[in-house]
Amino acid sequence: MANEEPDLAELRREVDRIDDAMHDLLMQRTELALRIGAAKRDETGAAPAHFVPTRPGREAQIVRRLLARHRGPFPPEVLIRLWREVIGTLMRVQGPFCVAVFMPERGSGYLEIAHDHYGSYTETVSYQVSGRVLKAVAEGAAAVAVLPLPGESVSEPWWPALIGDASPRMQVIARLPFAGVGAGRGGDIEAFAVAPVAPGETGEDRSLLAVETVSSVSRTQVSTKLANAGLKLLTYWDVRSFGPEAKVHLVEVDGFVTDSDPRVVRLAHGNDDSLRYARCIGAYPTPLHCAR
Repeated sequence: MANEEPDLAELRREVDRIDDAMHDLLMQRTELALRIGAAKRDETGAAPAHFVPTRPGREAQIVRRLLARHRGPFPPEVLIRLWREVIGTLMRVQGPFCVAVFMPERGSGYLEIAHDHYGSYTETVSYQVSGRVLKAVAEGAAAVAVLPLPGESVSEPWWPALIGDASPRMQVIARLPFAGVGAGRGGDIEAFAVAPVAPGETGEDRSLLAVETVSSVSRTQVSTKLANAGLKLLTYWDVRSFGPEAKVHLVEVDGFVTDSDPRVVRLAHGNDDSLRYARCIGAYPTPLHCAR
């Protein structure tokens, strides 16, 4: 009868057809990745043996666009996981790619976060000391560093190393996991990704500023100074004393901000003797669980 439901064998043939089409598209996507990798090398002058730079801004835009068009019962978090695996794999297709990971002890969660974001089969190297993780990237032994979120409970803060003018300049470029806590295998652990590349603006971002003040300046006063400069404070991550007369505050502000942003210039070079400098040490696409 014309209205009969298709039998199981016919449905399975349809599944096979779709699987083949998906596989064909994946192979086409790989060919495009090879062409993109060649274009990147032409643009930067890097040799094929050099690590491929990660582009978290572009990656976040891809995931956000897919989520915006997603329909049906297929879980969005699984969709994100699939695409993160594809993105990580295709970075390795373009050229060498290795991630340096902070791992104070086995099972701490950071290695799992790194693999969930950059691909299950991506090469990783792990270190128990955060400074060694940064050094691995600075020396070219890895393309990106995965480090714990800052905080006063961290005995060895890594973020002050990003303030200076060392070459290559390291910056925070992503916050992991992008899909939010609980979507991967790292439990409730989150991390920052740091690399010697400039962050990319996506339209929904957060930026990190290191602000040095005289030691008497409080958190409330720093918050007021940021607001007066037109910067919206989102997170007060850390504060560290640098000698008896100075403190450096690590704050997170709304939007994509660079050192040349007029608000940062206003903050850093205003008529305020209690504030010595302000420098952007990174920016990242707002993770989905933090999005407005």
